[in-house]
Amino acid sequence: MERILLYTHFNKLHQVSGHVFYQLKQIKPLFSTVVFISNSPLEKDDKTKLQKELNIDIVIERDNTGFDFAAWRDGMQFIGFDKIQGYDSLTIMNDTCFGPLWDMEPLYEKYESNNQVDFWGMTNHRGIQAGNFYINEHLQSYFISFKKSITQSEVFQTFWKSVQSYEEVQKVIDNYETQYTKLFVDAGFKYDSVLNTLPLNDKFFHSNFTIHYPHVLLDGGVPFIKIKTFDLSQH
Repeated sequence: MERILLYTHFNKLHQVSGHVFYQLKQIKPLFSTVVFISNSPLEKDDKTKLQKELNIDIVIERDNTGFDFAAWRDGMQFIGFDKIQGYDSLTIMNDTCFGPLWDMEPLYEKYESNNQVDFWGMTNHRGIQAGNFYINEHLQSYFISFKKSITQSEVFQTFWKSVQSYEEVQKVIDNYETQYTKLFVDAGFKYDSVLNTLPLNDKFFHSNFTIHYPHVLLDGGVPFIKIKTFDLSQH
């Protein structure tokens, strides 16, 4: 399988954390091409390590305008949508998690062999009413893999080409993170998640399992743990 990864990084101290180097080293063998997109400046030593020691194919530095979604957009435009269509899958992820905690090849093989899945990720978030705003059911964006069946579609390319570089992160969440899943599902595409949280919501108070219920993610086979979890769920 020919797979491409667009990996988004940000660090306010302009450093690449140890867990990022570990993560890239562990997951790089899964992909034919890895694009490292940094939304903060890179120190020369870190950039050299990415390119020389980890053999990252492409390293892009950009301002943090538009956050992850604009970074992924820029990565797709840099590669070219015509070339992306030639890969069997396109994975986008960011550096907000520790992991992987175990080998991810079986996950890719599972979804690549399932013709009923066009895109997949680690966890989903149920639809909820938040004040005057409704949050659609969505696949959480820290890790998403799109198969060729969807990357070749007009709706996929139109969505990513239309991503704007918002300066407020909430606008990115409202316009992109909580919207893209519904957009693609309404277009006829199907998604799946390693942990489907929808049947679990009656048992748990919080709807965002990634930061409140790490034990549920581990039991469900999710190989990543959110960094925020260690502040919000210290036990």
